[in-house]
Amino acid sequence: MKIVVATGIYPPEVGGPSTYAANLVEALESQGHKVSVVLYGTLKKWPTGLRHLLYAIKLIPRTFFADGIIAFDTYSVGLPAALAHFISRTPLIVRVGGDFIWEQYLERTGDLLPLPEFYQHREKWGMKEKITFAITRWILQQAIVVFNTQWLLDLWHNAYRLEEKRIRVIENAVGIPRDVVPARQKNFLFYSRQIALKNAPAFKRAFAAAKQEYPDVRLEEGMIPHAELVERIKGCYAVVVPSISDVAPNYILDAMRAGKPFLLTKHSGYAERFRDYGVIVDPLDETDMVRGIGELANPEVYERLSARIADFNEIHTYDDITREYLAVLNGRI
Repeated sequence: MKIVVATGIYPPEVGGPSTYAANLVEALESQGHKVSVVLYGTLKKWPTGLRHLLYAIKLIPRTFFADGIIAFDTYSVGLPAALAHFISRTPLIVRVGGDFIWEQYLERTGDLLPLPEFYQHREKWGMKEKITFAITRWILQQAIVVFNTQWLLDLWHNAYRLEEKRIRVIENAVGIPRDVVPARQKNFLFYSRQIALKNAPAFKRAFAAAKQEYPDVRLEEGMIPHAELVERIKGCYAVVVPSISDVAPNYILDAMRAGKPFLLTKHSGYAERFRDYGVIVDPLDETDMVRGIGELANPEVYERLSARIADFNEIHTYDDITREYLAVLNGRI
């Protein structure tokens, strides 16, 4: 098959979508499919709206005679991909791995509203959210929509009035477990983008409070390439994802693969799924985050969680994911 991949970021750019797109492209090509990756490149310098149009012009010729388009977000490449589909009629998959409107709302307003509550409080939306929502809904009507968790699908199903026959779940990759390297110190990794939803100020206050009782704990933070992050996780004590909401953080999967327990926001597609392998906290309650840090710092709790992770044997490769995408395009699922 000939597949067009539309993605806003791609290696060497850092981020989960970048890693995912590159791994999917590699798996598609290894299975004998021809892949055309379309990036924004220098078009990113243009203002929003104009850059969407220019990207669509760049994308549309690639879609003629293709068997499918896979777009890696709902707006920046999703909108041009929907326009390309509308013109070429090439089948379109839009992968939903997060919530663009919600993220932009948090950044614009500073109102730390968890994602499950966002669509219940539309009275708080400004014109920007209302317009983006309407455009996003049109985009989703053009596509088969693939979610990375059932949790997010459930949130969007009613909000966007999605048709059952046009929605699917394809979960993220779960890699083969690595040999566990014991931590030499109680270092908690908090590497993430510097944006409001990551909840850094509140978590750092909570960590400072927990350190009063557990003086040997240490917080590492910043933003580094994924390959380096994986290596740091291998030798760390635990990882933390205290976001206001975080749909399906690969950080958690990388931690489990390395045998490391974690702290995770309760507003996540992984909170229920992997709750037995880490500590779940309320990101809007600093006292609860202090409690979570303390539990992980407790050797008894830590050993119990580590033992459970050692028994976790689920594997979901990019070859599996590729077959699932192709099955969607072929109408088999």
